[in-house]
Amino acid sequence: MPHSISSLTHLLTRAAEKFGSNVCAIDAPTGRELSFQALNESSERVAAALVHRFGLGSGQHVAILLPNCVEILPIYFGILRAGCVCVPINARLKAAEFEFIAGDCEAHAVFVHPATWKPAQEGLKTLNGSMPVIAVGFETSPEGTVPFSDLLASTDPKPPAPLTCRDDVAAIIYTSGTTGRPKGAMLTHGNILFNIESTISGHGLKGSDCHLLIVPLFHVTGLNTIMPTAMYQGASMVVSSSIDPEEVVDSVGKYACTTFFGVPTTFYLLANLRDLAIEKLRTLRLICYSGAPMSPLTIQRLRDLFPGVELHNFYGLTETTSVTTVLPDSQAISRAESIGLPPPGLQLTIMNDQDTQLPPNELGELCVKGPSVLKGYFKRPEATAEALRGGWFHTGDTAYQDEEGYIFLRGRKKEMIIVAGENVYPIEVENAICAHPAVQEAAVFGRPDAALGEVAHAAAVLRPGQSITERELRAFLATRLAAFKQPRTIVFLEKLPRNPSGKVMKRELK
Repeated sequence: MPHSISSLTHLLTRAAEKFGSNVCAIDAPTGRELSFQALNESSERVAAALVHRFGLGSGQHVAILLPNCVEILPIYFGILRAGCVCVPINARLKAAEFEFIAGDCEAHAVFVHPATWKPAQEGLKTLNGSMPVIAVGFETSPEGTVPFSDLLASTDPKPPAPLTCRDDVAAIIYTSGTTGRPKGAMLTHGNILFNIESTISGHGLKGSDCHLLIVPLFHVTGLNTIMPTAMYQGASMVVSSSIDPEEVVDSVGKYACTTFFGVPTTFYLLANLRDLAIEKLRTLRLICYSGAPMSPLTIQRLRDLFPGVELHNFYGLTETTSVTTVLPDSQAISRAESIGLPPPGLQLTIMNDQDTQLPPNELGELCVKGPSVLKGYFKRPEATAEALRGGWFHTGDTAYQDEEGYIFLRGRKKEMIIVAGENVYPIEVENAICAHPAVQEAAVFGRPDAALGEVAHAAAVLRPGQSITERELRAFLATRLAAFKQPRTIVFLEKLPRNPSGKVMKRELK
């Protein structure tokens, strides 16, 4: 385990020494390969350019606005080798959102890509005009930017090794901001190194694995779970920005991938893909999903398709560096609504509004303590103090813990709907709606009501080729939910509105 590793820079140099010319990463569309040694050397050149050409130094923030691509790896480690802090920004954001985050984090440089150039160009107009902008993946770099190839060709002397310790901030990752402006979660080298241990113990990743990495590298699961664990174990990664199910199948088959992390929607689409080329997926041994519980129907479909593949549900937050609980394959159906158990070294508890720990099976707020909990929110001392109370990180998620320690989420604390004094948890109603075989996904939210205070309303998306009326769905729910929990209205949509992180934007439905 990585107890003796002092920083992520140390993690990389160790990988280069131990795994050398072995393949570290493969670019899925082109098949271009990057070895551990080549990654080490490229990151040294990036660091040298950041220090000597741009004058960047210890503790300064460098933003990356890139979709998944192999180039992120030398950029990320190059930023850390320069003694700087990496700020990965969601590549799906619009100009105003990028402008806010780049300004809020006080970025001193930014890496951009053709897919993100338009919002970056607009957002940069109001930011520091002298900020270096490094262009990655352009045939011709835009005027005023520096080609990434120039950094890779750098002949600048190696910068001195940064005096980095495990408590130093490695990355600032901004939360999605579903209830307001995003906040920058400061994650340390120690947070991420501990998360490697949690990932190995929770998911059983191996050095012989080939990971299909389609989850975004601007989020914690890609950047701080899969990638550093692969670096520690010497496993290879197939990097892709596509979640198209046919392209996913092709990548798994072409590169003999063994693991695949994603959200339940991705696996639903995969399980229902027509003419699924099952022979291309024979190498898979592990499927990990997070973001929401997966329907037992989808789990069973995946089990039927891939009888030898383990299915893991896991739960994590930006603030807890990703892996916080894991539901093992043996419990995938019997406890399908649970997010599982915490890995060793991480403590979970349920607290009431007075920050008192609750006994099993009582609903309260899920709280986390341990080495993966963030250092704090950047420039947000009040938000940090509110979230980190009594040594516990308060997640804002409502949950309960059964006698065996398994955690069951019941939605966001702020999303709870109070109907005539009765608590209604949206996820419970959503699960009931999704239990109907015609429904693919649902979102439940509250609206004010003069008589009852609030009432529940719902939006649902039907499975392809399925049809059902609101009346029929109501009759189905009447046998599963108490009257006060049943939605006042149900509307059918082609898709649910989501933010750039993929979370449903319930405020738009209200």
